[in-house]
Amino acid sequence: MRVRRLQGLLWAVVMVIFVAPGEANAASQEPATKVILSMDLAMGLATGNANGTQASPSDYDDAWALALAGASDDLDILGVVVTMGNNSLTAEMAVARRQVRMAGVDAPIVAGAASWLPVAGPTTYDGRELSSTCINDGVRFMAREVRKHQDVTILATGPLTDVACLALNFPKAAAQVGRVVALVGSAPGPLLFEGKSLRDFNYSMDPRALSVLVQYSTIPVTAVTFGASSSTGIPTTVVDDLAASSSPKGRYFGQASVPYARWWEEKIAPVKPVWDASVVWYALHPEDLVCATGGVQLGVGPPNTFSDDVYDWIGPEVSGGRPVTACSSYIDNAAIQRMNAAVLAAVGGE
Repeated sequence: MRVRRLQGLLWAVVMVIFVAPGEANAASQEPATKVILSMDLAMGLATGNANGTQASPSDYDDAWALALAGASDDLDILGVVVTMGNNSLTAEMAVARRQVRMAGVDAPIVAGAASWLPVAGPTTYDGRELSSTCINDGVRFMAREVRKHQDVTILATGPLTDVACLALNFPKAAAQVGRVVALVGSAPGPLLFEGKSLRDFNYSMDPRALSVLVQYSTIPVTAVTFGASSSTGIPTTVVDDLAASSSPKGRYFGQASVPYARWWEEKIAPVKPVWDASVVWYALHPEDLVCATGGVQLGVGPPNTFSDDVYDWIGPEVSGGRPVTACSSYIDNAAIQRMNAAVLAAVGGE
């Protein structure tokens, strides 16, 4: 018996010694977070900004955030739902597949909202309620995946139209969403970047959507606010460096980002935040952001307007509304540099 027990102990020691380091690490790691990405992917579209209402080019930040998500083994991307916002849905879908492929993401691409929610819930003369008119393939996909997997996190870097539609029409599925992390909200007051006045683009493209999410659903919400996302500026010359890269991935992301980088330089500043990447970075490294429970005050008005009457104030200094988690800044400059370095590596920077 002693001999057999000793042999057993020796065999256990041998097994411990020869377990591959990667296998040991994998056994100790947390499972990847299941996420659905809700994005207005429009990088490379040289006209048609703001759901096709403007002649200016579209921002590239969603595509760069997509690449950041695709570069991490800590996120299990169930699908990418494309919503209007940075451009019209039809134009975005025309370029989204290449962006998803070049970002290294192997997941379904589904068309979401083509337009914002009406300012008031639609009804007919005889009292029929028409909230189901917002349902689209992307909303159905969200409902199906949430039912299948549960505890799914929705990372929303575009207007919240599809998330709100999910809450309105599939309340049981919405109740199973683990959390929505959205690029939305700010402290009270004007939004300024490099002295220039800006609007909260995602909110302004569908003000009612956030109102629905915080007033008519219980989905936990984390708002990565303007204070955090605006602090992540990267010189627009980086886009030119990427465009001249020897890497096919870097060259693609750079060249497709040039139109908006040139427009931003002319209108705003030679430094531009990759706004949406902060949402993905929160999902990967929440410890890098300063977050606290806060309130919500909304000025709901017509979509796609630049007006003082349309605002989304979110933070611990805001009273009212149901509590949400508000991330107002990064913990320090080193955290910002870590995030920006990861983003540049994800888009093929050398």
